[in-house]
Amino acid sequence: MYRSFSFFLLFTLFFYEVQGQTQFTLQQCIDRALQYNIQIKQSSLNNDLNKIQVTQNVASMLPSINGSASQNYYYGRSIDPYTNTFTTQQVRSNSFSLNANVTLFEGLQLQNSLKGSKLSYLASQNDLKKIEDDIKLNVVNSFLQVLYNEELMNNTKSRIEASVVQRDKMKRMFELGSVNKGNYLELESQVAADEVTYVQSQSQYEQSLLTLTQLLELDTVKNFSVVRPEVVIPGIDSAQFNIDLIYTTALNTQPDIKSSEYKVGSAEKGLASAKGGLYPRLYLGGSMNTNYSTSSKNVTVVDLPSVAFETGFTASGEAVYTVFADSKTVFTDIPFKDQLDNNLGKSIGFSLQLPVFNGWSVRSNISKARINLEQSRLNSELTKKNLFKSIQLAVSDAVAAQKKFNA
Repeated sequence: MYRSFSFFLLFTLFFYEVQGQTQFTLQQCIDRALQYNIQIKQSSLNNDLNKIQVTQNVASMLPSINGSASQNYYYGRSIDPYTNTFTTQQVRSNSFSLNANVTLFEGLQLQNSLKGSKLSYLASQNDLKKIEDDIKLNVVNSFLQVLYNEELMNNTKSRIEASVVQRDKMKRMFELGSVNKGNYLELESQVAADEVTYVQSQSQYEQSLLTLTQLLELDTVKNFSVVRPEVVIPGIDSAQFNIDLIYTTALNTQPDIKSSEYKVGSAEKGLASAKGGLYPRLYLGGSMNTNYSTSSKNVTVVDLPSVAFETGFTASGEAVYTVFADSKTVFTDIPFKDQLDNNLGKSIGFSLQLPVFNGWSVRSNISKARINLEQSRLNSELTKKNLFKSIQLAVSDAVAAQKKFNA
């Protein structure tokens, strides 16, 4: 009983310790967002689907092997599946078969589909990295916005305190008659205006906290706060930023650029696979089958003792006897294993399919693949242009921020 109570108390303390962790550093915010963000989970699942598709396309190039077995009962007048004759007896039959097929040539559709799925898998991996980078950037921006609004709120509060001191001083001077009432009311109005500004800054701070907690998938902002990091301003001359150099470097590092290029490659393989539908298909197939039937019998003729019958008389009156050989037919069941061995059949052959007319399905697939390829190329070009614009904007912001900081 004492151990159970101790365990319950320890668990309760641990639970409240975890629940009470309301202060987050920037790294903790990023780690939690990456762990709980739904978009990242969805992208990860899509990445897993593309990986499974690669495995499936590899397996589709292997031979296909299928087996079957059946057992049937026949009553009344029916056709014996073994003898193929009519029978009125109850018959039980079994059949077993094994079939194998392998594609020898199909216009390289399987190979191109495999290459395309591998490129799609690489694209989905970079899509996942892009989403993770976006989440990190959003968390950092929200975190900095919280710090900014907190600083703004504290400054507004300090301004109220300073305004209150000046108002109280002016109030005493007004009561002593050294200043007129207008001067006092002006400071009173200033205090009221500062209080309104403080309420607005407090609302902005709470809103930024809410935005950050939503990114972290937290249920509430109650008692939530962030740890102010140590900020070190790097000594970088923003005037030396080279937009073209940054853009060239980003083309080789940004996951969205890599993803768009992989998608173009996948679309190219998709077009090649669609064109493969115009070529003949050659297959190699083989099969083994056997069967068993209760009506299958071994037929054995058994000789019986000879019998002599009196068939006539001679001229002298003596009896003439003729010997007749007697026999009977014996039916015995053929064992199950023997029937399987005796009825075993094997076959192997080639199959050639020539695409003559398929309702324009192949032509339509080729046209769709061409359009998909063109869309992928345009998306890749658009992604690169957006990256260049983002770099231009980032450099401009960096220059303006450094000037503000220096000022």
